[in-house]
Amino acid sequence: MALALTANAAPAADTRYLPPAGLYQVDIVGGIKIQSPTHTLERHDTYEGKSGSISSEYKRDGGSPAKNVIPGTGPHRTCIGPTAPGALPKGLAIDGCKATKGQVVDGEMVALHTCPWGSMKIHLRQVDAKTWQTSVERVQNGNVEAGTARNEQKTVMRLTRVGDCKG
Repeated sequence: MALALTANAAPAADTRYLPPAGLYQVDIVGGIKIQSPTHTLERHDTYEGKSGSISSEYKRDGGSPAKNVIPGTGPHRTCIGPTAPGALPKGLAIDGCKATKGQVVDGEMVALHTCPWGSMKIHLRQVDAKTWQTSVERVQNGNVEAGTARNEQKTVMRLTRVGDCKG
C-alpha cells in the first residue's frame, strides 16, 4: 500500500544527507588523541556492524601499541526515527552546544557545533541507495580546568539500511 503526502503531512529531511526513518546497521571507525600535561594517549576503534565486534588499539607516548578485541554477539543495529528538514538527528544534537544550520558544501551537509568545551564539525552525506555516512571532527580547546587532558577526535560512522523498525 502506498502512502500519499497530504497538505498536513510533515516534509521529510533531505535524504541526500540524512537517512530516512528505518533500521540501520552501524559501522564506526574512529580515533582519539588525548594530551595531558604528563602524557599523550592515542586510541583507534573499529565497530564492525555485521558481527557487533569491537577492536581497539592503544598507544601511549610512542610506546608499543596494545590491542583489545571484543567479539560480537550479533549485528550492531539502531532504529532511526524521522528527522525534520533542516534539523540534525537527535543523536547528533549535543547539549550545551549551539549548532549552525547545515549548509551543503561539495555534496555534503556540514554543520558546526560551538560548545563550552570546544567545537565539533559534522559532515553528512548519502553514499549509495542504502548507506549514509556521518563524519565528526571534535576538538576540545575551550573552557576546561587547568591540567585537564585535551583531546581531538575523528569518527566516521556508516549507517546501512537493513529494514523497517519494529515496535
